[in-house]
Amino acid sequence: MSIIKQISRRDFLRLTGIAISATLLKACTPDVPAITDIPPTSTTLPPTKTPTPTNTPTQQPIQAIYPDMVLVEAGSFQMGSTGGYAHEQPVHTVLISRPFYIARYEVTFEEYDRFCDDTHRGRLDDRSWGRGNQPVIHVDWNDAVAYCNWLSEKDRLSPCYSGKGKLVECDFSAHGYRLPTEAEWEYAARGGQNNQGFIYAGSDNPDELAWYADNSKDRLHPVGEKEPNELGLYDMCGNIFEWCWDWYDQDYYAASPASDPPGPPPPQDPKPWEFIRVRRSGSWREDVENIRVSARSFDGVDYPGDNGFRLVRTAQL
Repeated sequence: MSIIKQISRRDFLRLTGIAISATLLKACTPDVPAITDIPPTSTTLPPTKTPTPTNTPTQQPIQAIYPDMVLVEAGSFQMGSTGGYAHEQPVHTVLISRPFYIARYEVTFEEYDRFCDDTHRGRLDDRSWGRGNQPVIHVDWNDAVAYCNWLSEKDRLSPCYSGKGKLVECDFSAHGYRLPTEAEWEYAARGGQNNQGFIYAGSDNPDELAWYADNSKDRLHPVGEKEPNELGLYDMCGNIFEWCWDWYDQDYYAASPASDPPGPPPPQDPKPWEFIRVRRSGSWREDVENIRVSARSFDGVDYPGDNGFRLVRTAQL
């Protein structure tokens, strides 16, 4: 016969591996409940999931748009006009000894907006005429120079400009982008070595090649819609004024050097309204007299106005 040995409740719990205090043992009833899984306490943390790595998007560098440029060979031309305004006289011979490249079109909003975005400038107002291949408008002279240096650096070229304000200097031997001198601009507008002596840039009929007061419907137009001049340059007359490098002096032609005139020196102790630079081309709102290839104009360096610009580069031949 089998012998069943009775053991105490304490020994039973000890044999099953459960430690229990005497106080708790005395409080137990004869009916021992079944032992179940112990739920986690407040100090028991549920298992954590390993976070899934996320790919943080990196900002792509802003890509510049580089201009389509035309080579302008060195040569001489007659600068000025006998039939124009007094500051276009005297007519004088100018030698352009440095060949240079000039942009086929004016700088557009599409090009300039990238500069604004990359340098954290506000985009310029387009007057609800559209952006894209519209020539950029409301550019002051200082920002045009800043754009030239920015584009030079993007293209890994030597910037032409240094200094600020009145002290801005241009290194014409550098191979970066810059504004044309007034003489370079007129030489290119006249067609360089292909000059046929037209009143306007490529024709004696302004309607063939220019947007101006009589045909523009009082608004700006996209670049390249009219006929080009002898060098294949568009909108050299009308549409938008184009900044040049030179300080403005109404009497400069009488003292201009015969070779590569850089423009007059900056004014001495100028009043704010005397910080004026040359601009050329005329605009969509000008009459035919003010869009001739010899017509001169000027504006304050800090005044955006109806102003845009066209790029040149000194040719490294």
